Amino acid sequence: MTENATEERTESTTPAQPISNVVSEATHKVVGMDKDPDISGIPPAPKKARVEVQSLPTRQYLDQTVVPILLQALSCLAKERPADPISFLAGYLLRNKSQYDSGGSPPTSQ
Repeated sequence: MTENATEERTESTTPAQPISNVVSEATHKVVGMDKDPDISGIPPAPKKARVEVQSLPTRQYLDQTVVPILLQALSCLAKERPADPISFLAGYLLRNKSQYDSGGSPPTSQ
């Protein structure tokens, strides 16, 4: 058996993890609030100053800036499974970035 055949067999027998198994519960809450802010009962906070966002720990910075749009993009990518996933992902991010404020987080998530 060739090396490529072994890789193909390994890939086909390894089940893909759903995106919900890969992201944290806090991230799901942020994305869920994006869809319906009235569920949380918490009014949206004013935009944070850029300096505040810069001083956040890495995980919080990513959760508040890029994770929400990336989750949506990856979910769409998994459903559509395009031939060129990198270009699809880049295009999705560019088309949908207007739904997020300058920091990258959804306007209703805080």
